[in-house]
Amino acid sequence: MTQGMGVSTSDPSSLPPLVEERGKTRSTTTGVEAKGSSASGERDGGGERGDGDGGGGEASGARYERVNAMNYASVNDTTKLLVCGGIAGAFSKSCTAPLARLTILNQLQGTNAVPGWNASLGRASIVSSLRRIVVTEGVTALWKGNGVTIIHRLPYSAVNFYAYEQIMNVLDGAMRHLHVDENGDPSKGAFKWGLAQRLVAGGSAGCIACTLTYPLDLIRTRLAAQTTVKHYNGIADALMKILRDEGARGLYRGLKPTLIGVGPNLALNFTAYETLRNHLQELDHGVHPMAVDMASGSAAAVVSATATFPIDLVRRRMQMRDAVKGDSFVGVFKRVLAKEGLTGLYRGILPEFAKVAPGVAITYTSYAFLKRLTGVDTGRL
Repeated sequence: MTQGMGVSTSDPSSLPPLVEERGKTRSTTTGVEAKGSSASGERDGGGERGDGDGGGGEASGARYERVNAMNYASVNDTTKLLVCGGIAGAFSKSCTAPLARLTILNQLQGTNAVPGWNASLGRASIVSSLRRIVVTEGVTALWKGNGVTIIHRLPYSAVNFYAYEQIMNVLDGAMRHLHVDENGDPSKGAFKWGLAQRLVAGGSAGCIACTLTYPLDLIRTRLAAQTTVKHYNGIADALMKILRDEGARGLYRGLKPTLIGVGPNLALNFTAYETLRNHLQELDHGVHPMAVDMASGSAAAVVSATATFPIDLVRRRMQMRDAVKGDSFVGVFKRVLAKEGLTGLYRGILPEFAKVAPGVAITYTSYAFLKRLTGVDTGRL
């Protein structure tokens, strides 16, 4: 196992013997240091030390090789985690891209962004709406904007999962001793702390990933919102026009409400997923691990989407070209509520459920599968 990452390598035999296990690495390294200290003490105290310089050189060289091996393993596992997270997110988004586009069109109904859809989209079923897209724009239009979605999702999902794992490791190390009794067993507050820990780690990881990749999300929204009238011809064209017409700040339009939504959404998502999955695993009814991952992911998606969908709707509208410049999140929220009522804040929730339930399930299941495939075991997710 690697020490810095809190994860294990798939093939410990490929590393020097002294880095096969975290505990062994620590104890062996400590032993070398203790030996050096003892030798130094003997020297200072006038004791005999026949091969002092040579032995010290060998010990330093061995320790240097071990540190190098540990660093290599840590970088290797970091790369694996990032790749697993990125691929899982991109694969999931590609599977649910048609429903994602339908959600965006529903959310933007009532604005000037999708004039051809305003009349009947809200009353149409998911199937009939998807059929309408195919008839008016072609089959490939179901995946309109998916290219930039994948480009966005690869780094976003990679950073999101990796940040969550690392923040959880930090919180584990910082707080574990506060939630065990005198025998080292979990105390009564351990479960509550576990929930709080997941909420903090999930929300923080989501905000970090979102901020780093937000311009790609904004471009994806604008490309997906195009129907018969096209303002942008691809990712590069959209990027250049936004920079020309709106400046660099235009790439971050709607970031604040996005963070307001992403933080709670992923906090609830990670917490619901890990809590439910751990509970199902404890029941031990012989259910396949992938089935547990799928069920837990679907339930977590519905919980988090229901709680944060109005925020997502407002931020989508703030991302569009026709959004009122300088309009605040609260202003858009009040305007939607006044013109469309409470149901307007949940416009597009059904295709959102149809999208996120399988989408999140596929993401978590794929991530777990890829981690097993590459031999990385973090003890969670």
